[in-house]
Amino acid sequence: MNQFKKILILCPFDDIYPPVVGGSQRYFHVIHQLSRFFKVSLIAFQVKDTFCESATEYPSIGSINYFSTRDYQKPADVLSILPGKLEKALRYRWIKRNPFATADGNFLHYYFLLEKVLQENAFDVVILENLSSLNAIPIIRKFNPLAKIIYNAHNVDTHLASVGVKAWGTKSEYLSQIEKTERNFAKILDAVITCSKEDRQALMDMSDGKLLAGVVPNGVVIPEKLFNEGVQKETHHYILFCGALWTEPNSEGLNWFVERIWPMVQQAFPELKLLVVGSGELSSRFQHLKTNESLIFTGKVADVKPWYNKSALAIVPLLNGSGTRLKVLEAMGLGVPMVSTSKGAEGILYSSSKEIMIADDPTTFAGAVINLLNNKSQRMEMALEARQLAKDVYDWDIIGTEAATFIHNVVLKND
Repeated sequence: MNQFKKILILCPFDDIYPPVVGGSQRYFHVIHQLSRFFKVSLIAFQVKDTFCESATEYPSIGSINYFSTRDYQKPADVLSILPGKLEKALRYRWIKRNPFATADGNFLHYYFLLEKVLQENAFDVVILENLSSLNAIPIIRKFNPLAKIIYNAHNVDTHLASVGVKAWGTKSEYLSQIEKTERNFAKILDAVITCSKEDRQALMDMSDGKLLAGVVPNGVVIPEKLFNEGVQKETHHYILFCGALWTEPNSEGLNWFVERIWPMVQQAFPELKLLVVGSGELSSRFQHLKTNESLIFTGKVADVKPWYNKSALAIVPLLNGSGTRLKVLEAMGLGVPMVSTSKGAEGILYSSSKEIMIADDPTTFAGAVINLLNNKSQRMEMALEARQLAKDVYDWDIIGTEAATFIHNVVLKND
């Protein structure tokens, strides 16, 4: 592969490093891996010094040409003297040449810096990290018309939005707009990378097979330590649910587990506690979970490893959603056995009851948890098998090579 192919990644977030939540883990490690194979430039909101601390652990990060919006002063003009909201509204409409457009604050935050970087560089590839960043496509086409534009799809957002519509009565226009955008991917993008074959197929179907799409699964950094304390103990104090609580699939899945499954588990293990590790606040529909004294809500944590270390097993009781669950890969890499629904383990190349215990109804799920808690040797065997699968398939270095190969050999076609 040509080390000198130039890639620009637009990642309009300020929490790239250290990567804690699922989204930041994916885009940080994709950035890191591509820096091993290409000359990478990155535009983000995070302070440069904070991001560059990652080079100590990931040396190739040091080769990245990093542009922080916090270090760039946009040029002053006649609109700059206007009050903030008015200035943003008028500026966005002027840039978009649309008098009725609703301002996208993220777009305005990076627009002038992106324009400058595109004017001064010719990129072979530009990678966009979320749906709102598709707003940048016209300016990319204007200043780098030969660049291939790739969208890093963390999920099929139409699927996630449909869950919100059902759960919250969210306006159907919101879902329609997202679906329209994803159906147009083949028209506005050169390629898409997805987390799973299922997501790839869903987006291919939406574009009538016209979309160029590859699978770049989520991965995991494999730590040196194999078994966690909770896995090895005969007496069980904790099991673990890990996930951002502000997402509908996570909150819905946690509620399903607590309402339908947890009472059966507690009957067998009255002293057992459920650790709920994740950022964000539960919606009003699920606030009653906070009153359950057998649940311990940690909120956002700097490092999930100590919480896995306490736990005999992890649960992934998801009923909806898309993408590949980083929480599953985390548990596998850390040597923590897990019980998951089929949806929760979607996209993972597991063998049921070998690396992951799969259960899709409450009684079976509860039985799987109880059986694992009662069988230390099975827990340790599952942890070994899961860790080996993670090392063989989901190590980020393996995935990074596959991603670089797809970009170079398929998207760029060696041109």
